[in-house]
Amino acid sequence: MKEKKKSSVAILLDYAGSHKGLTFLGLALSAVSMLLSMVPYLCIWLVARDLIAVAPDWTRAQSITQYGWLAFAFAVGGILLYFAGLMCTHLAAFHTASNIRKRGVAHMMQAPLGFFDTNASGLIRGRLDAAAAETETLLAHNLADIVGTITLFVSMLVMMFLFDWRMGAACLLAAVISVAAMFSMMGGKNA
Repeated sequence: MKEKKKSSVAILLDYAGSHKGLTFLGLALSAVSMLLSMVPYLCIWLVARDLIAVAPDWTRAQSITQYGWLAFAFAVGGILLYFAGLMCTHLAAFHTASNIRKRGVAHMMQAPLGFFDTNASGLIRGRLDAAAAETETLLAHNLADIVGTITLFVSMLVMMFLFDWRMGAACLLAAVISVAAMFSMMGGKNA
């Protein structure tokens, strides 16, 4: 029976060792941070709704101050959670990069001496360090940003259809048409 091949991210997380949980915690905090960062926009919508409902006598709109403070609190909370998430992913990424370097050097130590006649040890070490640094960037920044972007996209779709499904469908159709137009202008070269 064939053994299932591991994904690249799963292989990288094997290098994280006991710090693998920090990566997942950081990704979860990044996703929650994106959800919290959407609440201020919802508060702006609620303020506009309340002001339109009582126009032109805007003094009757009572909840505007609470919406403002709520927006502020959720914005600050989102920033703090994103910071905490990045700290978690950074700690895990530093540990992962360190393990990659250690295992790479240990593997080089097992190579026969004749291998280094044709392969410069400094060049191999430079490539190993560069690969570990790129891995660190992927795990510390890019993965958290990708999770946050996916969370933001899905939650925006939900909100568009939750508030007004006709407007959500129109916005989604406009986005699909714009992407199709962009690809047709590029000639399909980058598709």
